[in-house]
Amino acid sequence: MLGMVNHALQEMVTDRLGEAAWESIRAEAGVDDAVFVIMKQYPDELTYALAGCVARRLGVPLPDALRAFGHHWMAYAERQPWGKVMHSMGGSVRQLLPALDALHARIALAFPGVRMPHFRTEPQSDGSLLVHYMSERAGLAPFVLGVLEGIGAMYGEMIEVRQVEDRASGAEHDVFRVSFLGAAG
Repeated sequence: MLGMVNHALQEMVTDRLGEAAWESIRAEAGVDDAVFVIMKQYPDELTYALAGCVARRLGVPLPDALRAFGHHWMAYAERQPWGKVMHSMGGSVRQLLPALDALHARIALAFPGVRMPHFRTEPQSDGSLLVHYMSERAGLAPFVLGVLEGIGAMYGEMIEVRQVEDRASGAEHDVFRVSFLGAAG
């Protein structure tokens, strides 16, 4: 994964638990890098090891830690230069979700060789959207759930996100239903 992912995870931990907790997590995960290079690719196993150690430190199941990280990721991404790209691709959740695949394609231009996930949306008759998430990386559905919820928070929209198909349970890929509940108060 790109160093920016590890950097964002480090930021989440240091914001919530402090620098000493991060150093302990880094040591437990066997990570030698004190600083992550944003544009460098790191082995996926390193990121998974860090996420597992973060979950243990927080005392929560890994899916809960990944979901929290998904929320943090959106706040982190919005502060980065690609935050402007995100906002240029949609002024609402309903506009940005169908543009997620194009957004990832644009970001991939800056990171040659990166393996990005793919997204496809499917409007439903009840006004909700199905978001299809396809990735070669397993186990990240809770992260994507948090990202989708984080997109709602970014736009100040009240949404409900439920996973309706699970790759871990045999589905071809993960699918999430995003229901629109109105504007946040």
